[in-house]
Amino acid sequence: MRKVLKKIFNYNNWHISPLLSRKYAQELILFLNKLENNKNYLEIGCGLGDIIRNVNFKKRLGLDYEKEVLRAARFLSLLSFQPNIIYRNFTFPIDQIEGKFDVIVLVNWIHNIEPEILKSKLSDYFQINLNRNGMIIIDTIQNNEYKYNHKVNFLAENLLCEINRIGKYENQREIWEIIKK
Repeated sequence: MRKVLKKIFNYNNWHISPLLSRKYAQELILFLNKLENNKNYLEIGCGLGDIIRNVNFKKRLGLDYEKEVLRAARFLSLLSFQPNIIYRNFTFPIDQIEGKFDVIVLVNWIHNIEPEILKSKLSDYFQINLNRNGMIIIDTIQNNEYKYNHKVNFLAENLLCEINRIGKYENQREIWEIIKK
């Protein structure tokens, strides 16, 4: 189905892999759905919306750079009877985020971002856009095939936070929660 959608919406090949082939995404959805304060959710780099469509939050905003993939994500949300998800075009690190969120997710793309730039933007999101006791969720990969192998402690070193590993997966991928205190 994703290959057909790719032909219709002309998005990048990166988005062809289905949710069922990404264990980290499946387990992240389970983790998020166990949270008690599920109000405002933001996903930066939402792609086709595999995660955002499957989390139980009252308000859900998905941001992505690719306009074509956002059109496909909107289509998939309508097919799954979830027209209330908002999708917007977003250029990281240039665009600003408006509003406050309980959870901000940035997974499966930050490995192309320089560490200092990522650290700066995470700090901005943490200070400006994250509610008290909210969390930013990121993934790190320690694999030389990726451009950057981030360290969560470096990215969060100046934040008043608690860091917890949610899970460990293939390609030495780890999912982390950075909780605002």
